[in-house]
Amino acid sequence: MRINRRVAAGLLVIVGAVLGTVLGISLMQGSDADETARYEVTVQFNGSVTQQEIDEAGALLRTFDDDVDFLIMEIFPPIGRAVVTTEAADFCQTVEAALEAKSYVDEVSCGPHVEPSEAKPDAPVSTDNDPNS
Repeated sequence: MRINRRVAAGLLVIVGAVLGTVLGISLMQGSDADETARYEVTVQFNGSVTQQEIDEAGALLRTFDDDVDFLIMEIFPPIGRAVVTTEAADFCQTVEAALEAKSYVDEVSCGPHVEPSEAKPDAPVSTDNDPNS
């Protein structure tokens, strides 16, 4: 039995297309299932905020990330900051809307977390004011 070259080439193209499609779908499903993102959230409270309300804001963030550290800057009014790791696709919109609806919150900002670059130490500062030394 002899196979026509054009038919064989066509079959190879079809098989390649099918395998490529299956592989692409598999990779897309796998990446969506494991994809987590880190977001930096800053909450500016107003002067009427209580400790219970600060704890409530932290609890809201923990619904997205059990291990989140919600750090409070002890100034008045206080500011809270957290880096949240979550798979929620609309995290920032959701958390901003939920927190800004609270009467004790003035403003919320949320965006992708950027790891700080490694800073080099500053040059030593001389306390010697003598220009001739």
